[in-house]
Amino acid sequence: MITELPEKKVPTWLESAIEHAIKGREPEFVLRDILQDSLYYPACGLNGIPVKFLTGNIHSFIYADYMVTRKGFLANLNGICDDCGFKGYRSLYQREIRREDLVPYNWSPSILVPTCLHAVIRSHESYCEPFGHWSIWLKEGETDSDDPLRAFSFLFFAGEMSAIYQGLYCRLGIAPTIVTIIQPGSRSLMGDGWDSTDSDDAFFRQVVASNSAGFPPYFLYGGFPKLGPQPPYHTPCWSDYGGEMVALLPERHAGLWKLKNTSSEE
Repeated sequence: MITELPEKKVPTWLESAIEHAIKGREPEFVLRDILQDSLYYPACGLNGIPVKFLTGNIHSFIYADYMVTRKGFLANLNGICDDCGFKGYRSLYQREIRREDLVPYNWSPSILVPTCLHAVIRSHESYCEPFGHWSIWLKEGETDSDDPLRAFSFLFFAGEMSAIYQGLYCRLGIAPTIVTIIQPGSRSLMGDGWDSTDSDDAFFRQVVASNSAGFPPYFLYGGFPKLGPQPPYHTPCWSDYGGEMVALLPERHAGLWKLKNTSSEE
């Protein structure tokens, strides 16, 4: 949790899911609840930094990466190595998420990738193993229900990030609290860098702008620091965000910026 953003109590829907899981009952998967006040992190790989530093400010994390396999994801999520899982938390509940849990059967994105890129996308389809996974994490030794670090929800998709954003946020008219781009380029969208996500011309930005709920209030942008006279992530890559940096996370040189001309509460 960072002090530059407000602490948030664990939301009622997540408390209910925790109670159900502890009692051995199936928690209810309500997509609208999970999307509210969430963080969306596409082209994420297996990077847990937003969860590590923003739990307590955010209680619902939604990740998407086309190139992550189910086997690799589950091994990392539940493994015992130093870089596996979420340190200080235990997995309380896990389940697979199917497409029909998210969108109507006949749904398709309203904003489509340019025709000139269809061949590129098709050439990568064989590498993708689409899947969804939902898990609930509870703080080790947790006893105080008022602790903002008590728990979080983690929803992961292996899929194309713009289509997922449209199927989740745009379709339901909900904006996440934070949209994240960390180490863009080779990890953008399909994993081959066909869309320059860190520019105002990005296809993904066009998708985010199309949401009736507007842009997310906050933008988390960064990557591995590079040598040079000026840090490469000293300003946000989308002109919709700016002003003074709200916070700088201790890892990946990831800075948090606020949406320009917004009166949304912090």
